[in-house]
Amino acid sequence: MEGETREFRVVPIDGTLVDVRRTFIELGSSLLRRPLRYVVKPEPPHTLACLSHAAGLDERDARRIRRLVEIIEDFWTTVPATETKAMLLALPPDIPDPPTIFYAKRVKTSGKPVLLQTIAWLEKHGFHNPIVWCEAE
Repeated sequence: MEGETREFRVVPIDGTLVDVRRTFIELGSSLLRRPLRYVVKPEPPHTLACLSHAAGLDERDARRIRRLVEIIEDFWTTVPATETKAMLLALPPDIPDPPTIFYAKRVKTSGKPVLLQTIAWLEKHGFHNPIVWCEAE
């Protein structure tokens, strides 16, 4: 056992499992009172900074959206799942596979800590006892 190497599968959840892209457009359009669209296609993982850049927002508008997200209590538990089959990436197959680590780079919001919000979201969507790694954006 000593010196044993263990493999893990890392799945970035924002943009693959969590549809933060659509939520960002909806919140931003409402807050800024104009329709937002992505100038360039954002690639996962979707952070607020990445989505702001992809939507062509200036620093002021990006900061306003970020502040809105920060004040929404338990925001990360409310974001919908993506409509793709990306969730299948994280489901354990019938044969043994390396454990999955769910990764997210997120802003702190009011309410529970971001890590607990992320775990609650994953459990709500069928991932029991997930291993989660969250970084501050």
